[in-house]
Amino acid sequence: MVSPRVLTFGETMGLVVVPRGESLREAATARLRTAGAESTVAIGLRRLGIEASWAGVVGADGVGERVLRDLRGEGVDLAAARVESTAPTGLMLRELRPTSTRVTYYRHGSAGSTIAPADVDAAFDACRPDLVHLTGITAALSDSGESAVRRAVERARQDGVTISLDVNHRPTLPGSARGAAAVAALLPEVDLLFVGDDELAVLNPHLAGERDPEAAAVRLARAGVGEVVVKLGSRGALAHVAGATRRAEAERVPVVDVIGAGDSFVAGYLAARLSSADVADRLRWGTVAAACTVASPGDWEGLPTRDELARYGGQHRTER
Repeated sequence: MVSPRVLTFGETMGLVVVPRGESLREAATARLRTAGAESTVAIGLRRLGIEASWAGVVGADGVGERVLRDLRGEGVDLAAARVESTAPTGLMLRELRPTSTRVTYYRHGSAGSTIAPADVDAAFDACRPDLVHLTGITAALSDSGESAVRRAVERARQDGVTISLDVNHRPTLPGSARGAAAVAALLPEVDLLFVGDDELAVLNPHLAGERDPEAAAVRLARAGVGEVVVKLGSRGALAHVAGATRRAEAERVPVVDVIGAGDSFVAGYLAARLSSADVADRLRWGTVAAACTVASPGDWEGLPTRDELARYGGQHRTER
């Protein structure tokens, strides 16, 4: 049996993290990692036994080399990744303060923001995916990023490929309004939608101001989205599929770092869906993957393997 293949693309950056509780102004040491919503999904899928390709752009620099090394080391296919010699790899600085997380981006004019429709066509030709996973972040990065997302939807429709979209709204990005508008416009074409309950306002053209997660999921399904998943953070998640809504509570774990939890949930949910699991198990895989990330430092380092997920002994509960 041939494993399903997922294609995703977007910006993956270098991530500099100072020790917890310290500020960049005072820290004497820092750790370099990599971070990107779409690459976290790709890594999570690979660890759960699903073939995954990432088709982003990095600079011809040490940070770009680190990004490619980390993804390649996790078994992510990079046949359609591109190195851009005229732009640097983006960088993110993160401070884990006692009461908040502070993030500073250096991504203006980055290599990742140069992704274009031609990269998308090359990725589809190289990967022949069964599912393409997109996020609103790419559309917010640049005009060419928005065009790339639109081309991915067009190409997926031409090739009969399932379209998965995570709203992933980033209000601090200069192009956040462009990204939100692109997501709202593409919604009728989407087969599977992920949205945080704090992102529902982004979909107001389709929701008419509805903020209740379950009612919003029903409205989005009526608008033509076949499968709607609302991420509820510490309250778990819900999925509306085939006219029925099912909920799952979040796993109870010690919180180390919540960043990356939403993308980890998506990886778990998609892996279960591509493994022909029912909706309850899709939610379970998603909540377990998110919990493993929350309980570990880093955006993706704690993601579970298939065996680890099977052995997971958390306090999972589902409703309905």
